[in-house]
Amino acid sequence: MKLKFDLPVKTPKLLKRLYSGYVWDKYATSATEKTLYLTFDDGPIPEVTPWVLELLKAYNAEATFFCIGDNISKNPEIFQQLVSSSHSIGNHTYNHLKGWKTNTETYLANAFKTEEIISRFATPQKLFRPPYGKIKRSQAKALKKRGYHIIMYDAIAYDWDQKL
Repeated sequence: MKLKFDLPVKTPKLLKRLYSGYVWDKYATSATEKTLYLTFDDGPIPEVTPWVLELLKAYNAEATFFCIGDNISKNPEIFQQLVSSSHSIGNHTYNHLKGWKTNTETYLANAFKTEEIISRFATPQKLFRPPYGKIKRSQAKALKKRGYHIIMYDAIAYDWDQKL
């Protein structure tokens, strides 16, 4: 199977400075070390997650999967495959909520519901990626107070947009 990769859109530096309390990118520990951090959002889903796991295994690569709680509930056997692997697992809310359009109390309850589901399988790694990259400062502050790292992205591939 041939994989097609378009050039991703880079996150503006100004945005990264405005929200400097979030993790936007991570760099190798030495100048000679080359590291690529792969992340996958919205799973686990039967149509994609097992295929991605096999592909990563074939290339001896690791990734972080930001999971939606409802998808974990619907696909516990696939989530167990993630837990049993060497990949990292992060929280992506229970219902893929838009932080800017959701009050803080509802948003946090939704995220903590996913934390509770993850904890049935493994110790939560306290990684959180806001759906759509949209989160209010009050939501982020409460998550960080609970020990979460807010993980953003350095580039977006827009792989979900069939028009591109």
